[in-house]
Amino acid sequence: MKKITAIIVMLIFSGFASNGQGGLDLFEKMSKIMNAGQAGQAEPKEYTEAKALAERAAQELNAGNIKLADSLINKSIAVYPTLAIFEYAKTLGKLSDVVGANLIADKAIDKIKSTGGNVFVVYATPFGALINNELVNERALFIFLMETYKLNNTLGEKARIVKSMEAMTSMNLKPYPGKGIDQDLESQKYFRETVATLKGDYAKAISMIKEKPTYKLYTKPQKNYELIRVYEYAEDYANVIEMAKDNSNRYLKTEGLFRGYTLMGDHARAMEEFEKMLPMDKESNDTHYYLALVALAKKDYATAVQHIDKSFQLRSAASEQGRIVIDKWRLYKAYADAYVGLKAFEKAKDYYNMALLSDPDYKPAITGLANLGVQYQKEINEDKSPPLIAITEPSPNRGLKITAKGENVMVKGLATDPSGIKEVLVNGVKIYAQLSGAFWGDVPMVNGVNKIVVTAIDMAGNKAEQTFEIEKQAASVVVAENIVSVVEKEGKNYCLLIAAQNYVDGAIPSLANPIADAVKLKLILKNNYGYEESNISSLFNPSNNDIKRKLLELSSAVQPEDNLVIFYAGHGIWVEKEKKGYWLMTDALYKDVNTWLPNKDVLDLIAKLPSRHTLLITDACFSGSVFKTRGLGDKAPAAIKELDNKITRVAITSGNDTEVPDESVFMKHLVKALSENKEQYLTAQKMFITQILEAVMTESKTEPRYGTLELAGHVGGDYIFTKK
Repeated sequence: MKKITAIIVMLIFSGFASNGQGGLDLFEKMSKIMNAGQAGQAEPKEYTEAKALAERAAQELNAGNIKLADSLINKSIAVYPTLAIFEYAKTLGKLSDVVGANLIADKAIDKIKSTGGNVFVVYATPFGALINNELVNERALFIFLMETYKLNNTLGEKARIVKSMEAMTSMNLKPYPGKGIDQDLESQKYFRETVATLKGDYAKAISMIKEKPTYKLYTKPQKNYELIRVYEYAEDYANVIEMAKDNSNRYLKTEGLFRGYTLMGDHARAMEEFEKMLPMDKESNDTHYYLALVALAKKDYATAVQHIDKSFQLRSAASEQGRIVIDKWRLYKAYADAYVGLKAFEKAKDYYNMALLSDPDYKPAITGLANLGVQYQKEINEDKSPPLIAITEPSPNRGLKITAKGENVMVKGLATDPSGIKEVLVNGVKIYAQLSGAFWGDVPMVNGVNKIVVTAIDMAGNKAEQTFEIEKQAASVVVAENIVSVVEKEGKNYCLLIAAQNYVDGAIPSLANPIADAVKLKLILKNNYGYEESNISSLFNPSNNDIKRKLLELSSAVQPEDNLVIFYAGHGIWVEKEKKGYWLMTDALYKDVNTWLPNKDVLDLIAKLPSRHTLLITDACFSGSVFKTRGLGDKAPAAIKELDNKITRVAITSGNDTEVPDESVFMKHLVKALSENKEQYLTAQKMFITQILEAVMTESKTEPRYGTLELAGHVGGDYIFTKK
């Protein structure tokens, strides 16, 4: 029975992983074998206790009780190593806590190693069976390493995927006695081939596959399928087609030919093979990726983006089931290619960078990024056409006449041009403009008719103008007691929670509270202010790359009418000589400034976000350095009206340029202010003045700050929390 524990591995990573009928045939055979031979050994008392603790830990984690959850999962591992801890680790992974997820897996693996003896394992298979068995130490360890690999394969970071596979292949497993097939040893062979493939040693991978003998559960069609994968990575598409033609399994043959013809550029024949596929095979992570490649080749870039979207949606579930999935870096690169075709060069650049954040050595993305610079320069050199200007605010209600009552009117719009937008001016005064072409700025009004001239200049020097008139109407002064929301299109509320708690470098002390603080804020925003779960993203124990990737992703998801809160809790540092502030993510090295995240980089990424209102809340040392110029000053806010009309980029920080404690007084009063608020509309500035500033300074030596982020495009107004 012990050999059965790993039989599924080769199936998962060969025929079954193919997403095709060939995999289903194997599935049916394996179900009969597994269900006929499942073990029914009783659970040890310690195992039952540890499993219950792990399950409760997962429940508490989902409920936001971070400290209790952390305590329970560690207690579970201390009592007995169970695979139940991986449900907890997967939840951390969904919160983008890759470090924490792997830390939990590593603790369980260390526990197995420290026992030295046999380990009871309950292993769920995809074939409707549970294996309840006591395994020798090294075999139990192998199963836990396999789960760690599956965890990292879902998360999609190449370095960790390879590291997980190498941990399995480095084990010196003693063969089981007898003449049967030892599937753990066969699995090691597969992962050695895959590591060689991902490291670019294709000849070695091909040689290892060809040397493997076939048998009942590892047939020639499956071997053929593995070779197709390696030839695809090697960009030897002719051999992909030859291997597919030689495959005796008609389902694997069709899938292989579809891929091969797609990659070779024979899209008519590729689509012929696609039509032969079963409906379930057409709706898979990898099929939509190849359909995107077909659309790219046909220059149908919008359709390509839709297929990549679908591939991403299907990827996570497929990975958790153990199926082979398209690498994230390949999907990001495909997005970039599509946006190059759409001449959205800034967006294309972002996606090439996202591909390289997942795999820094991915040559197609490196090449794409280099070619993008050349193509961009070509567009500038050849561009003789002026930009197109679309004014979105103010918009006339009837006809072409626009009326206004205020002292200032915000002018907002979009200037587009293949060569990019250099600058935008209103009545000769430069206003804020993103690289994407979105622009906004306040324009002073005088009584009567005001002529507004919007000028957009592209990178080639071509100029376009659009003129309209605004009539300022005299109005009696009314002191508003409440905020009146006037945004025509209702936006969504987004939130990004960043918590750096467990640091890799021992010279940077780990913290106890950032993740728990972030979860507290999440629950308040969700329960009291209508932030939907699907619009709240969490980055727990992130790296610098995680921050950059997520902010780039948000720049595509967030719309101009939306609101966004960004919260950061963790270490911060100030370099007096450079007059620069930095955030320290969990991969930071104390003695290497190149591993720190500059505040300016954060502001540059925030500047890309199209949201109408953005509030940055930082609870870190020296967090006041995010402000370019002014803070609140001595003047209290006047009565507020129609603040929603302004483009807002403001921040609240826990301190000025000083250290702040781990047990955050600032966080206590922020949570209290939002939890106990009775007002329908609460501005960030009012909350800061009335409930945070004096309270924090009374209880601690730190001075919190409120201010505007001029470098990120602040025009006016304030962030508004609207109660349910």
